[in-house]
Amino acid sequence: MSLYNYKVKTPSGELLTGSLDVNTEEEVLRELKSKNYFIIEVAQPSSLNKDLTIKSDFNFFNRISIRDLAIFTRQFSILINAGMNLIEALGVLIEQTANKKLHAVLIDIRSSIESGLSLSEAMQKHKNIFSRLFISMINAGEMGGILDRTLNDLAVFLEKENEIQLKIRNKTAYPKFVLAFAFIVVLVLIIFIIPIFQDAYAGLGAQLPLLTRIVIGVGNAFKIPWFYLGLVIVFFGGRYLLKKAINTPKGKLYFDTLRIHIPKFGDLIRKIALSRFARTLGVLIGAGVPILKSLEIVKGVPNNIIIDNAVNEIKDSIRQGENIAIPLARYSIFPAMFVQMVNVGEKSGTLDTILDKIADFYDSEITNSIEILMTVLEPLMLLLVAGMVAVVVIAMYLPMFRIYQFIT
Repeated sequence: MSLYNYKVKTPSGELLTGSLDVNTEEEVLRELKSKNYFIIEVAQPSSLNKDLTIKSDFNFFNRISIRDLAIFTRQFSILINAGMNLIEALGVLIEQTANKKLHAVLIDIRSSIESGLSLSEAMQKHKNIFSRLFISMINAGEMGGILDRTLNDLAVFLEKENEIQLKIRNKTAYPKFVLAFAFIVVLVLIIFIIPIFQDAYAGLGAQLPLLTRIVIGVGNAFKIPWFYLGLVIVFFGGRYLLKKAINTPKGKLYFDTLRIHIPKFGDLIRKIALSRFARTLGVLIGAGVPILKSLEIVKGVPNNIIIDNAVNEIKDSIRQGENIAIPLARYSIFPAMFVQMVNVGEKSGTLDTILDKIADFYDSEITNSIEILMTVLEPLMLLLVAGMVAVVVIAMYLPMFRIYQFIT
C-alpha cells in the first residue's frame, strides 16, 4: 500500500488536507468523490510540487493533425461505448486508420497494453503525438471508470479545436490568394514589361523620374540570383532572431501584450486564448483531474503568457484556500463576464459545466469576429492590389508625360 496526500474543499467551502494509505490513486479519488469533495490535489509525498514541463498540444511539424486525432478519439469513444475492450477497439482502429504514422503508434499502444501497461501509460510513450491534456484525461477516465465518457469529451474538445482552425484557414484563404496573385502580377510587370520601356526611354537620353528608376532597380534586383539568396537569409535570419527575442520572458510578455492590443485582430486573439483556457480547464475538471494538476496542464495551452501568469497566481490562491475567480479578476485579459461566471460555477459546484458554456460563447464570438474581419479585409485587399499595380503602371507611363511636356 502507498500513502497519498490530498487537498480538497468541502461543499461548504472549507479547505481540508490529509492522507490516505491505499493501493492506488484511483481509490483515493473514489473515496474523496463519495464525500462530494472538490478535489484540489492528490499525490504521493515524493511527487508533490513536482515541476511539470508543458509541451505544445500540437507541433506544427507533426504529421498527425488535430483532425486525425479528433477522428481517432471519436471512433475510439464509440467502440468503447459499444462494449468493446481496449485490445478489440484498438484492433479495429488499426485496420481502418489511413494515417501511416498514427497506424504505427496505435500498433505500439496495443502491444504495450498487451504487455500490462494501462492506456494512459502506453500513450505516455508517445508524448509528441498525445498532449499532456490528452494523457491526463485518459488517466482520469481510467481511474474513475468513465473512459467512454472521457473519450467523448476529448473528441468534442478536439473537434471544436479543429473547427476553429478550419474557420480561420478558410476565411483567410481568399486574402492570401489575392496577395499572392498581386505579388506575381507586379513581379511580371517589373521584370518583363518595365525593361521594354526602359530601352525605349534610354534612346531619348533624358533622365528617368525617381519612381521609374526605383521600380526598374527593383526589377533588376530580381534578375540577380544572389538577390534571392539574400532574401532567404534575411527572412530566416529575421525569423530566428524574432523567435529568440520572443522566447525570453520579457519578450514573450511584450509580444503577447502587443498582440491583444492590435485593433480587431487583438480582440480575436484574446477570444481564442480565453476559449482554449475555458474549454481545456472545464474538460479536465469534468474528467475528475484535481484542480491544481488541471491548471498546470492548462498553462501553455492558450499560448499567452498573460494567462500563464494568471494560472500561476490562481494555483497559489487555491493553495491558500481562495477561489479561482479572485485572482482572475486581477488580470484585464479576463472580462468581467468571464470572472462572474467562474465565480457562479464555483459556488454552485458546476465549474466544469460553466467553463464549457463560456468556451461555447467565445467560439461563437470567434466566428463573428472572423466574419467581421474578412468583411473589412476583402475591400482592403482589393485596394492594396490596385495600389501595387497602379504604382507600377504610373512608373511606366510617367516618363511619357515628361517627354510630352518637354516637346510641348
